[in-house]
Amino acid sequence: MLFNLNFNMITQVFKSHWHAILFGLLALLASCSAPQSKVAEGNWRGVFSENGREIPFNFSISYSGSTPILTYRNANDQFVTDLATSSGDTVVFPVDVYDARLITIKSGNKLVGYWSRNSDSERKLKFEAHPDENYRFWIPDQISSGSYDPSDKWDVILVNSDSSKTQAVAEFHNESDRIFGTILTTTGDYRFLEGQISGENLKLSSFSGGAASLLDLQFVAEDSLVGTFGGVYNSRKFYAKRNENAKLPDAYALTYLKEGYETLDFSFPDLDGKPVTLKDKKYQDKVKIVTIMGTWCPNCMDESAFLGPWYEQNKDRGVEVIALSFEQEDDLEFAKARFEKFSKRFGVTYDVLFAGKANKKSASEKLPALSEVLSFPTTIFIDREGKVRKIHTGFTGPATGIHYEVFKEEFNAIVDQLIAES
Repeated sequence: MLFNLNFNMITQVFKSHWHAILFGLLALLASCSAPQSKVAEGNWRGVFSENGREIPFNFSISYSGSTPILTYRNANDQFVTDLATSSGDTVVFPVDVYDARLITIKSGNKLVGYWSRNSDSERKLKFEAHPDENYRFWIPDQISSGSYDPSDKWDVILVNSDSSKTQAVAEFHNESDRIFGTILTTTGDYRFLEGQISGENLKLSSFSGGAASLLDLQFVAEDSLVGTFGGVYNSRKFYAKRNENAKLPDAYALTYLKEGYETLDFSFPDLDGKPVTLKDKKYQDKVKIVTIMGTWCPNCMDESAFLGPWYEQNKDRGVEVIALSFEQEDDLEFAKARFEKFSKRFGVTYDVLFAGKANKKSASEKLPALSEVLSFPTTIFIDREGKVRKIHTGFTGPATGIHYEVFKEEFNAIVDQLIAES
């Protein structure tokens, strides 16, 4: 009787899930029969080639036991991916925070493969990589000498596809013929760029598991650069003039409360679906920091990497951090799954609320007290009485150097002042 019951249950499960069970068995057999081919440790240089463009990137391979670890390297930044899976000559390096993966196939002494997002696996960005190559664009002894050094601040105009223009500031510095830099805009920075200069040609790129970017410029004079900036499938015209005093508008003056508003009111579910508002008992008589963000947003990652440990060090001082997460799908379960991975990487232990689909217009409508949501992230400082005191648009992350240090000083000064107020 018991045997018949168990047998019937097993039969039913097999009928319902036969395709998954069969796939799992085939994968297991493949992994058992395929000999593991170890990728060489050390430095590698990869090049994405697509749409007539090439974007180089550097990475290193190391091992934890038999598991390969890939570390993307851009300037002084390192981004580690350590959850690889292997089968024969193929290794898959997932980048959970970008919902993406790099698939590598060992072919002789090199690696070939592609990068793709899990949500858009049809679009594959092909690459080839070679070991023991540590340069970015040009082999050092083949670089042509030039007359110009880009080290400085630059006023930048980016011309968008609709012919509109975006104001920006570029900053470059030269470290032993390696050019490091970033581009700052009113909504955030383009993180760590690394490259080289050969003759009058200046090229920098960036790739850390998300979108690959290329800055391809030419000097037309000592104080003038022209070229393009973008990814494989799109780019913008780039015009720059050297200006040691180049700077952006005040980030605390771009987003503001509409006339008649003093507070920020909302009701969004937490990741378990429970509605949360700033009037909840947990937030009463506390300083609140509300960040409008999304797990898909690189600048939001930089902000979360700062806010995560900051909150752990300051949460007993009468301050709370609340993240309003706007995601790529308007689905709570999707957001919950994304944030589980995001929180683990960036140490997020403060409250996270799901605010809907990532769209600036929609975010502005859901937060009607604000003049407009111009950027993910946008950070709002609220005092103990619930009044909005400061709003910071965008984020200047670690790639911006001194600007990041200034931001942290300003952030702490604002919070210290609000906490000190009775």
